[in-house]
Amino acid sequence: MIIQKVDFLLLSGYDEQQFVFSVSEHDYKLNSFFDVCPKEWQGIFRGAFKEVIRNTCIIKELYDNDGNKSLVRIENEENTFKIFRINPLLTESKTFNFHTLFDHLLKTTNDAIAIISSDKKMIKKNIPLENLLERLIRKPISSNNRFEELLNKSKRVNTGINKALNGEKYQTEVTYLSESNDLVFIRTDYSPLHDYQNNVIACLVKSRDVTARNSIEDMFSVMLNSSNTGYVLVSDTGKIIKINKHLQDLLGYKEEEFINRDFVDFVHSTIKKEVQGEFSQLLRNKEWLVNKNNMFLDLKKKDNDSLLFELENKKVILSDHKSALFVTLKNITLKERNSHILHEMQRLIKACGWVYDRFSKKMLVTEEVAQVIGVSKEFVEKNPTFLLNNSDETSKEQAKEILLSAFRNKTNFNFELKINSKFKGEQWVRLNGKPIVRHQRIVGLYGALQDITEQKHSLNLLKRNESYIKEIQRVTKVGNWVFDVKNNRFYWSDHLISMLRLKDDKHRNLSLKAILNFVDTPYLFPMINAIKKLSLFHEPIDLDIKCNNNLNAASGIEFINIKGRAIYNRKGEVKRFVGAVTDITARKNEEELNKSKKIWLKSMLNAARDSFIAEYSGRIANYNRGLQKLLGYNHYFDLRGMVFINLFYEEDQDRVLKYRQQCRQGDISTPQKIEVKMVKRDNSLVDVELCANLTKIKGKLYTIFNAHDISKRKEYEMGLLHKNKELIETNKELDRFLYSTTHDLKGPITSLRGLVNLGYRESSDVVKDVYLPMMDKNVDRMLDLISDFGEYLRNNRKNIVPEEITLKEQLETIIHTHKFSAPSNYVVNINMDEQLKVVTDKYRFRSILTNLYTNAIKYYDREKDKHYLDITASLDDNESLILSFVDNGEGISKHEQTKVFDMFYRASEQSDGTGLGLFIVKEAINVLNGEIHLKSDPNSGTNFTVSLPKLK
Repeated sequence: MIIQKVDFLLLSGYDEQQFVFSVSEHDYKLNSFFDVCPKEWQGIFRGAFKEVIRNTCIIKELYDNDGNKSLVRIENEENTFKIFRINPLLTESKTFNFHTLFDHLLKTTNDAIAIISSDKKMIKKNIPLENLLERLIRKPISSNNRFEELLNKSKRVNTGINKALNGEKYQTEVTYLSESNDLVFIRTDYSPLHDYQNNVIACLVKSRDVTARNSIEDMFSVMLNSSNTGYVLVSDTGKIIKINKHLQDLLGYKEEEFINRDFVDFVHSTIKKEVQGEFSQLLRNKEWLVNKNNMFLDLKKKDNDSLLFELENKKVILSDHKSALFVTLKNITLKERNSHILHEMQRLIKACGWVYDRFSKKMLVTEEVAQVIGVSKEFVEKNPTFLLNNSDETSKEQAKEILLSAFRNKTNFNFELKINSKFKGEQWVRLNGKPIVRHQRIVGLYGALQDITEQKHSLNLLKRNESYIKEIQRVTKVGNWVFDVKNNRFYWSDHLISMLRLKDDKHRNLSLKAILNFVDTPYLFPMINAIKKLSLFHEPIDLDIKCNNNLNAASGIEFINIKGRAIYNRKGEVKRFVGAVTDITARKNEEELNKSKKIWLKSMLNAARDSFIAEYSGRIANYNRGLQKLLGYNHYFDLRGMVFINLFYEEDQDRVLKYRQQCRQGDISTPQKIEVKMVKRDNSLVDVELCANLTKIKGKLYTIFNAHDISKRKEYEMGLLHKNKELIETNKELDRFLYSTTHDLKGPITSLRGLVNLGYRESSDVVKDVYLPMMDKNVDRMLDLISDFGEYLRNNRKNIVPEEITLKEQLETIIHTHKFSAPSNYVVNINMDEQLKVVTDKYRFRSILTNLYTNAIKYYDREKDKHYLDITASLDDNESLILSFVDNGEGISKHEQTKVFDMFYRASEQSDGTGLGLFIVKEAINVLNGEIHLKSDPNSGTNFTVSLPKLK
């Protein structure tokens, strides 16, 4: 068909049987293309005319009302559009356009496709085919060479192509061994391609990797064929891949009659389209794996009967690009039929059928009608007016008027009759029905008859008991309310009106604002929020509300409980909201009283510090936070229900049980308190002072334990014991110190006294030249001794005061102070950083430096020509001070090195010191948590190394 571009005028065309819609010769050059084109396709063609580029073509799909598909090719030339129908593989030209059709196929499939010419050469191929050939033949050759090698290796491929070129369709499933030694299952379809004269001109090869499907089939056969549930595996094209034997037996088909057939072919025709659409949607959804909404459908049996099944669908992955539906089918036909029969029986029992012929004046009824009114079926059919004749006059006249109106106006009717039968007595029935219309005339009536005697009696009983219901509402203090959604109105019961002190006129015009007037201000927001949830989300209400002062003063009601929920109709729509309002003032007051009692009991427990209550059985009934904190438990850990004895140390458990038993028996010899150990959460122990008291709560005997933490007291007592021990050691040391002091002071004083006595006998010149220098030396010795005593006492008694000290500055000060005590040729070398600082106790550190320095210059070796002292200092990785004093003095022998740090010990015969210097150094270093090490040999010198940590 050729169309002019300017006004879409039809220029020429083909026979109407060859095109997709009818076009007569009269239409050409007179009508526009869109005058003859069906309306459902006009939008497709208008879009195609805009889409197709000049000197190119596109292919479009067209679907008619029956769902049949046609393909058309639209070509854009200089001034015209040409439209060709493709049906099937026939073109309007004498040559076959393989490229156009093949490009279209590539867009609609993921299968490996190729067109093979009559000389077995590939005319066209797609990417999946190239990938498949590369997988089977991994050689660095082209796709055409791989295909030729496959032809040489596989006879079945040659057979399939030969059959297709001879006009036959052929299908194979072949197992190949890939280059990676994997088994690959390939299903291939070979189809002939015809030209317009129906001559075979090529072969269409379509292959699919079904390796994963074969694995699924093996699993399916082994696991599911013995099941009593139907299972079927449906491919992504809707074909049945596998079906188990149970489902085959149910439907009466053999397995080969299912395989490769559309699943929807076995679905009942009335729901086939819906099922096909549902399956297509499930297979297109890439994120969906399991359909949580079960389906119900009828499957046709081979004998044309049908079975009802409940379906559960699961999506399974067969390969990288292929998926399928795993369908589970449960046969519920018998269950549904039984349910239908039961429903029909119930309907027949409750509503009995009857038909009345207007012209013959005859009435046909069922047996149930006769049973309802207590007469035979034949009697009712002969006396159609039996019901009206046995009813009272009022009901009879109303019934006649309703039936005549139904005849005149062709309307339905529904009314109640009170009849007095001699067989059943007084009885109420409901008569409902419709007119039978034939050719615009009413020829009769039909309907149902229902015995409503019990309903009437129940209704009368309900009305009779209405006063009792009102009285019950008044006694129980419960009022009811209803909100009609359709009329948008509230209705309250009389007791609710009375309870809230409202009048009837307010009752008839209630609004949401009127309801909220009863609510106290702090409760308005929760009330409004609950009403919103009820109205919008239909969430039930159950709220305790405090009333405002006006209602409390008028009725004495302080608290009310409001309940509400939604009522639905058969369609699931909200019909009304109903609820109740209850006076809970007494209950709230009681709760407040109980709450105050609980607070009082809790206050008692909290006041008792670490307390808990144990039942007679030994389990913990309650406890306070103090006990949790004492035992190291956080507030999330609940101790209730635990056996209380497990909280105590194993060695004290017998004492605790004996103590509780003595308390129960009222033994006066029982101690008021016992000291035991309790086990903390980390299994450490804590000392407590335990006391127990008996009490009765609601008739049950309980033991209240109070565990007072005495850990600090125990620590204090242990501290006292330790202090006493230290005091004893100190006293012993003091005795030794006093003994040594008196001994050392006694020598100089005795010598001084002897010199004084000799001085009285000698001349003044001798006293001045000889005795006075000797006296002066003894006095200096006593002063040094007293000074060292004072330094020792201050070292033991003074508190540690951390302070930053510049080390070299302190050394230089000490050296300058004692410059006259050292020999004139004594050399002191200081090797340390000028700005080296340490944090320590200044007084003790200065004492250490002074004594080590004076010790070096006192005991220099007089036989040596050179005398020196090397002092080095540095900080290690932990910022501890490493201090070293190395001299070339007399040295100390090995057996004396362990004694030099003892009090009053002098290792050198030349020493005139007190013997306290190195003792004071050792004591000061111990106080500062440091260490001192000594290395020395006689006549070689001495090396003192001191390590002091940084004080914080």
